[in-house]
Amino acid sequence: MLYTLLVSIFVLGVLIFIHELGHFLAAKLVDVQVLRFSIGLGKPFWARRWGETEYALCWIPFGGYVKMAGDDPAEGLEGEVDEEEITTDPQRHFENKSVLQRFAVIFAGPLANFLLAIVLYQGVFFFQGADTIGGTVIETVQNAAALPGLENVRDRSRVIAVNGVEVQSWDDIVSKVLAGSENNTVLRLGNEQGEDAYRVTVSTPEDSTRRLLAASMVPYTPPEIGGLVPGKPAREAGLERGDVIERIDGQPVASWLEMTRIIHASAGKELEIVVNRGGERISFNITPDKGTIPVGGGELREVGLIGIERPMKRIKMSLGESLVEGARHTVRVTVMLTGSFANLVVGLVSRDISLSTAKDTLGGPVLIGQMAGEWARSGRLWSFMAILSINLAILNLLPIPVLDGGHLLFLAIEVVRFGKPLSVNQRMRMIQVGMLLVFALMILATANDIARLFGL
Repeated sequence: MLYTLLVSIFVLGVLIFIHELGHFLAAKLVDVQVLRFSIGLGKPFWARRWGETEYALCWIPFGGYVKMAGDDPAEGLEGEVDEEEITTDPQRHFENKSVLQRFAVIFAGPLANFLLAIVLYQGVFFFQGADTIGGTVIETVQNAAALPGLENVRDRSRVIAVNGVEVQSWDDIVSKVLAGSENNTVLRLGNEQGEDAYRVTVSTPEDSTRRLLAASMVPYTPPEIGGLVPGKPAREAGLERGDVIERIDGQPVASWLEMTRIIHASAGKELEIVVNRGGERISFNITPDKGTIPVGGGELREVGLIGIERPMKRIKMSLGESLVEGARHTVRVTVMLTGSFANLVVGLVSRDISLSTAKDTLGGPVLIGQMAGEWARSGRLWSFMAILSINLAILNLLPIPVLDGGHLLFLAIEVVRFGKPLSVNQRMRMIQVGMLLVFALMILATANDIARLFGL
């Protein structure tokens, strides 16, 4: 418990500090006077002044802020700073800077979190290696009708080479398919042992068809648990990393795909899951939660989930490869998280996703702490911090007053109105709505944390 608490404080502290440091450095760069640099919100319990800036730690651990001269004290959740006791230069007031300068100061916080994610991923890839699906065996293919030639791929075939280049992992397969430039993609395949080789030529005249091919080949993965999500049914029932699932409700499962098909179709239904743990067979009764997963076309589908992760293989990377892949992976994760959030909102509006399912995806500091402890124990703390840093950046860019995205919205309105900003009263009314929304999300996330803790 103490370990989890310390890890969660470290994770949240670093992410908030980096975010606010981005605002702080950008403010200094455009010569805005910074009155307070705070980690946490509300009334400070510790504060020290160095130069013109007061550095503080505050009681509400949901964020932080950089208080700038001339900035409206009601523009956030921060505590008050008595500007009468401090000499301020009107030329250095935030509101007296150009729109471009103010944009830079506001956007610098989320940008700092994106940059932190890049650096963390680069470090992970260089020092630990990259996680990938270890094998190159195709479980089955999808969308065969849309890609002429794909129907000739036999299930459980091992991919030996793509366009004449040998492959060692599933990431190799995907990258070489996407890097193709010819009208066709040539796959050299064999049985699971790589013998009895045969060739399949798939028509892929465009980048879109190459992406479809990469997504249409489903990799074979054994039904082994590579990781567990805190607070989810599998973890609560006692499953452990390394367990191999052999049967579900008496039905044998031989692959990750077979296993997930059964679980996805069983939301709310109790399942008897038999695992092999070091040669010993153990039975568990687990009821999958209802959740959402991405499907073709970027849509989300409600399915049963128990909170397990597939086993991955770690491959080494050179410094150059790590630097490039760290940046690319950050972009991929950002696109994936942004798309998932957008699809969730669209699903709620179209009623394809229930409100209760969407609510259950929210988590507060308790869930973050649990996940931080779990990822730290499994040696993946830095990857978790990178994902969380990207989440924090995306969240702050939402056009909700109080958040950075809300302030960017005010700037956009000012530009559209030919340099005329909203009045203080107009901003105050919008900020009050934003504060209510943010507080509601905080309360809901914390309530979900409490429900998970006590199994409610």
